[in-house]
Amino acid sequence: MMKRIGILSLLAVAALLQAESKYEGKMEESVVTATGFNENVEKQIKNVIVITSNDIKNKGYSSVEEILRRTPGVNFVNNGFGEIVDIRGQGPEKASGRVKILVDGVSMNILDLSHGLVPVNSVSVEEIERIEIIPGGGSVLYGNGTAGGVINIITKTPEKEGAHGKIYYENSSYSTNKAGGRAGIKFNDNFSIDLGYENINGKGYREKDKNSNEFLYGGFTLQGEKQKLRFKATRYNEDGETTNGLSWEELSKNRRQAGENESLTKALRKEYTLEYNFKPVDNLEFTVLGYNQKNERTYDQDYGMGIRNNGLFRDKKNGANLKGNFNYGSGNLVFGYEYVDNKMLRRSVNTMTMRGRTRTLSDTKIELSKKTNSVFLLERHSFTDRLEGTLGYRFESAKYDIFRTDGRSSLKSKSKENNNAYEASLNFKYSDTGNVYAKYERGFRSPSPTELVDKDIKKGGAYTLNDVKPETYDTYEIGIKDMVGPSFVSLTGFYTKTKNEIAIKWQGATFMRNWIYRNLEETERKGAELFAEQYLGNFRINESISYVNVKITKGDKKGQKIAYVPSTKATLGVNYDVLSGLTLKADVNYLSGSVDGNNNKIKGYSTTDLGVSYKHESGWGLDAGVKNVFGKKYNLFQNRDAYTPAGERQYYLGVNYEF
Repeated sequence: MMKRIGILSLLAVAALLQAESKYEGKMEESVVTATGFNENVEKQIKNVIVITSNDIKNKGYSSVEEILRRTPGVNFVNNGFGEIVDIRGQGPEKASGRVKILVDGVSMNILDLSHGLVPVNSVSVEEIERIEIIPGGGSVLYGNGTAGGVINIITKTPEKEGAHGKIYYENSSYSTNKAGGRAGIKFNDNFSIDLGYENINGKGYREKDKNSNEFLYGGFTLQGEKQKLRFKATRYNEDGETTNGLSWEELSKNRRQAGENESLTKALRKEYTLEYNFKPVDNLEFTVLGYNQKNERTYDQDYGMGIRNNGLFRDKKNGANLKGNFNYGSGNLVFGYEYVDNKMLRRSVNTMTMRGRTRTLSDTKIELSKKTNSVFLLERHSFTDRLEGTLGYRFESAKYDIFRTDGRSSLKSKSKENNNAYEASLNFKYSDTGNVYAKYERGFRSPSPTELVDKDIKKGGAYTLNDVKPETYDTYEIGIKDMVGPSFVSLTGFYTKTKNEIAIKWQGATFMRNWIYRNLEETERKGAELFAEQYLGNFRINESISYVNVKITKGDKKGQKIAYVPSTKATLGVNYDVLSGLTLKADVNYLSGSVDGNNNKIKGYSTTDLGVSYKHESGWGLDAGVKNVFGKKYNLFQNRDAYTPAGERQYYLGVNYEF
């Protein structure tokens, strides 16, 4: 690892010595929605990471997961059902409920955290204008479940007048093909339409692995001098086949072999959004957002010995969000109201077939509903030309409706809870380019409806309500941003203490297991994040390192590490424009070791990517490269002597035409 980073570091130093010092100001020009309205990064009183469409294109990323895996401070953890985005060490049991992922301001997170996977790959990379990441917090503006941070994926709208678009095809390792196109027409300054289609299919790294993904999206924008209306519709289909993990002996013999048992998965995601923005006066702006979202996933899993599981997960969400931004002489006030109606259905049937006869082992049906109403405000005030501060508050009321049955036990329940969030910060601009800030945030994660129900073996395995309370967290953060020579540098330190962490305790065998939820644990997370970027003549260089120390400080697991959370992540990237239209690129990504669910060590690893892209003035383009050049062998998941290997060296070659 250090050798590879050293090589790229030498390239970076050479660029510093030889190239003309010129910073093109990406961080200053990029706009973010950390307050819900467009602002420059330099104005944010918090750590903000922005990944632009040019970044995505230059690196040859093929999925949102691949983008985030190579983003400073962002990691993926696996809860046994799939990959989950993690920021600042939340861990596989908590990350899906503590990292909020948005697309154009609409949350992708689903209601059932016990099996819930946020479908990040249901967004095509060709659709993305930029991705904005706010590590650690955002509870005032975004409400429940933001202790790890907020990720907002912002999609493209037509900018150039007239017709424009892109068609593309790419072939990569494991017989993977990607083909698609997008087009838009901007008729005039007032009206535009856009649409796109993409299909990705391949065999996967391991034997018997198959996948097929289909994206379809479109919409229109109607814009006047002081108002804007945007409608967008998306549809995503996924069809996959995988097998279970391998033992250590099987992994050592042939890591690409199929597991003994298969799993078939189908997924569908549909979403419709309507956003209206208007400015009645120059210093007052409103945004109204309404949406309808549906996620559905089915499973057919073979557990061996004639045992199969058929599962259905359906999550429906309707919501509305009103935000206002009022600018006055020495500051501005962001305020708003949010309504979310979230319903979920889960059906799970376990069967056993022996001697040609099939019998039902269990048949579980769960219907959950959660309705929330929230109001919030965030004021930023300039005390002097160099000193400013923010104060924010959010009130959120949630109503729960729960129904569960397994044929032997049933439960119906309704309940209500209220939560509060606070935020305060100070920012001091000590020079024309530099500022230092301090932030405090009190946030919360309300229990998901599944966490409000126990199936305690001591109570005969009947469904019963518990008294689980919301988790609360306090985050303290300090940071500095400045130009150091030709380099933009951002350094952040943080400390988060979480109280009333919700923990599950399993009872019994794998099948027909019981469980109880309790507020058993307190944890603390502390660490630092460093990011730097340089534009130096024909070179663009970026470096990052993030560190987090996660410790359980109270409960029956006191002193233990949280599983699958690496303490350190480092990235180094170099882009070199050889000549007009031709770019060479190299990236190194490193993750330190961690522990699995049984406290066994997981080795750290690094990967290196190399690529080249060429764009001709006629519109034709070519992309080629090698990912994981040195063929590093590592695992996506391991637990109880079951290993899921990751792919090794991968090649890609693509051609595209833009008009």
